[in-house]
Amino acid sequence: MKKIYYINIFFLIINIAAASGSDDIFTSGKLSVPPLIGKSELYLAMQKGTLSLSAGNSRTMGFNGNYLGPTIQVSKGDYVKFNIENKLGEESTVHWHGLHVPAEFDGGPHQVIRPGEIWKPEFVINQNAATLWYHPHLMGKTAEHVYKGLAGMFIIEDDYSKSLKIPQRYGINDFPVILQDRRLDRNGAFEYLPRMPDIMHGYTGNIMLANGAYKSSLELGRGTYRFRLLNGSNSSLFRISFSDSRMFTVIASDGGFLPESVKTDSLVMSPGERYEILIDFMEKEEISLVTEIAGGDIHEAVKIKINGTENEYFTHPETFKYQPVVPDSGQVRRTFRMENRGMGNFMINGKKMSLKRIDFSLKKNSSEIWTIENAGMGMMMNIPHSFHVHDVQFSVISINGRKPGPLYSGPKDTVLVMPGDRVEIALKFQDYTGIYMYHCHFLEHEDEGMMGQFEVLER
Repeated sequence: MKKIYYINIFFLIINIAAASGSDDIFTSGKLSVPPLIGKSELYLAMQKGTLSLSAGNSRTMGFNGNYLGPTIQVSKGDYVKFNIENKLGEESTVHWHGLHVPAEFDGGPHQVIRPGEIWKPEFVINQNAATLWYHPHLMGKTAEHVYKGLAGMFIIEDDYSKSLKIPQRYGINDFPVILQDRRLDRNGAFEYLPRMPDIMHGYTGNIMLANGAYKSSLELGRGTYRFRLLNGSNSSLFRISFSDSRMFTVIASDGGFLPESVKTDSLVMSPGERYEILIDFMEKEEISLVTEIAGGDIHEAVKIKINGTENEYFTHPETFKYQPVVPDSGQVRRTFRMENRGMGNFMINGKKMSLKRIDFSLKKNSSEIWTIENAGMGMMMNIPHSFHVHDVQFSVISINGRKPGPLYSGPKDTVLVMPGDRVEIALKFQDYTGIYMYHCHFLEHEDEGMMGQFEVLER
């Protein structure tokens, strides 16, 4: 299996120290499939809880439960109304990551839900089928709240997706898989206690959770299955593969279907990214979904046992109906320089985030080309970033001046930017006005100021 190398030796030592002695004290559990909710009036309670992982209990947060939240499933054109109650005893928000939504309901740091309050966003689902997710976005507290468990998937279907002959039975042949690394101590509990190296390089873990379970298991019949993969970590790069290095078919990225499916034996996913894959199991066997943390450990995230029963097989589609954002030479161009000036000074274009400052404005229905640069800060401190834009799905048009690979051909809202890289994206801002965010989705970097805001104006 290929390794991902990007970090310095000091960070590798931190990971190894955190991981020592932890892996043998936990037992595995069945893969939990979050319950489905939708479509009209939806209730989410943000609450504190406890997650038990055999050897110890961790103090957590969840939506409608102790850890993580239900999967929201809606269709394009649905009018959805939420009641989101804050029972945490502290402020938080709920951001719809990847959703095209009016700014007042985006759930960013402007839409704070205070303890005891109920936030009531409502909007029309106005985009194509996609696997999105939701999580808090409170200024300076996003990393802690996500780490403690406040996250869930948000699935949109449309007439086209429903017409496809692919697995669509949720929890039977269509599975959400939220992957998160967590740092457990020798007592089997995790806390969010970042030190400066964690802020610099991200808060990484020594075990892997899938839908909140450690070394989870899944028993399936022979057939074709769809996995909706989410890198729900705070700041870890994952390489996703199967233990026997088998090929699988990638059919969708962050914002929906690719124009052409891609066959591969592994995926690199930065925090916040999603992929949908199809895989065939044709005989009785045991294999595992494997996650490798960049520069660190390899984890068996989900053990899959194929029994002798027969499920349904599907032909993997080769093409999909999708029209990417096409760049125009006349579009406005902007550059976003992501840099770390040491001791947690994470900036974009030389500025740390301020809610009092609008970094730039643009007009509704305008198209732009943005260049994202990862400036780094020298050989020993070169670390990756991922760039996320609220409200829009964009097209990646070049990486270091070259056309990106086929996995980047679909709609994206989050893109990995490695040290020294220059990534060009094409965006179109339509339908809504108001203030939206752009930021690094390595959550410790975001909380330390690597974020900005722009305003979409009517004219």
